[in-house]
Amino acid sequence: MNTEFSFLTTRKIFTVSELANQISGLLEAHFGGIFLEGEITSARRAASGHLYFTLKDDRAMLKAVFFKRQLRLIEFQPENGMTVVCRGRIALYEPRGDLQIIVDWMEPSGRGAQRIALEKLKRQLMTEGLFDPQRKKPLPALPRVIGVVTSPTGAAIRDILKVIRERNGKVRIILYPARVQGAQAPVEIAEGIAFFNRHRLVDVLIVGRGGGSMEDLDAFNTEIVARAVAASEIPVISAVGHEIDTTLSDLAADHRAPTPSAAAEAVILEYARWTETLRSLKKRLATSLQIIEQGGKIRLQRLSARLVDPGHRLDVVRIKLDETLTRLSSSAIQVLKRQRGRLDENGRRLQRLHPRRRLLAAREGLGVLRSRLLEGAQHLTQGRRDSLNGLSALLRSLNPKNVLERGYSIAMKNETGEIIKDAKAVSAGETLRVLLARGRLVCKVKKNVS
Repeated sequence: MNTEFSFLTTRKIFTVSELANQISGLLEAHFGGIFLEGEITSARRAASGHLYFTLKDDRAMLKAVFFKRQLRLIEFQPENGMTVVCRGRIALYEPRGDLQIIVDWMEPSGRGAQRIALEKLKRQLMTEGLFDPQRKKPLPALPRVIGVVTSPTGAAIRDILKVIRERNGKVRIILYPARVQGAQAPVEIAEGIAFFNRHRLVDVLIVGRGGGSMEDLDAFNTEIVARAVAASEIPVISAVGHEIDTTLSDLAADHRAPTPSAAAEAVILEYARWTETLRSLKKRLATSLQIIEQGGKIRLQRLSARLVDPGHRLDVVRIKLDETLTRLSSSAIQVLKRQRGRLDENGRRLQRLHPRRRLLAAREGLGVLRSRLLEGAQHLTQGRRDSLNGLSALLRSLNPKNVLERGYSIAMKNETGEIIKDAKAVSAGETLRVLLARGRLVCKVKKNVS
């Protein structure tokens, strides 16, 4: 027997899937709950909501997956370039033989945590309106004095001075020295902005520093500096020399410049260009004045040609005045006649309406009315008297006593006083009262004969 063949048949031979399965089991057994720190790269969110990315350091990298159900439990958004600490288990993705970590928790590490805190602060200030474009002030067209808050030894102040000297050496610069890096930098920058606003020494402010890493810009990403920039009544240009990233002071400022040199260029018009602009304006003004002068001469010539002899015009005016006086006199006489006629007519009407005449007429009318009133009263009184006499006679005729005087009587029940009109209304033995012309009788009924 071939010894080599015998060796192959007596050894355990794995399939690829069997080996991958065993390796996966070993990894999960030994690395089932590890913590791993690294930088996120190649992050990709799948349609399912799972996050696929790679964790790396300066010498190695490892694929990772963060499933949706655990991903939604963290309070920040994982992004490329963020350093994080992950908790999970190492596994082998058997279909491709890829080694990966399945993440079940993640938190920022180092600058990542700072970046999340910065984003939170940015959202807060944005909600308060510190970055609102409507509150930003325009830059002055021709500033005479410029305030600068920066390091006195840094590149920023040198670049600003260079640009200003080249463009317009007559503009003054006032520097407020402040550290732009380190723990004390935010306070000193905010104090510089407050100093210029308190003393009103400048027309515009440049706040910034030269280039540097993202970590070097921390002072301009603090709340105290952002609020000082936003509260400034003097227009502020934020000039942080980092064109890639935007700081909070950039967002709060009235104008953002990528570098200190660009800030100086934004606020200072070149002296030569300004001189040329003035020269051009002066030339245009002179041309306009010449055109105006020429037009005035032409109008003056036309008016001179239309001007006539004043004496002749005065004679015409005198004649018109005489004619007007004549018409006025005639009109006055006519008006006077009409007024006199109206006055006479009013006098006659007043005579007719004189109170004495009206009083006499009223007296005559009053006498007539008095006579008619007396006559009517007498007639009314006689009518009423006749009516009263007739009613008295009728009353006498209807008086029951007069009937009783003629021999009649009235029978009434003794208890109720009810007048008896029918014999059937009483019974034998019932007591009655009989009313006579003079006096009354009390009788007892012996028999009812009806």
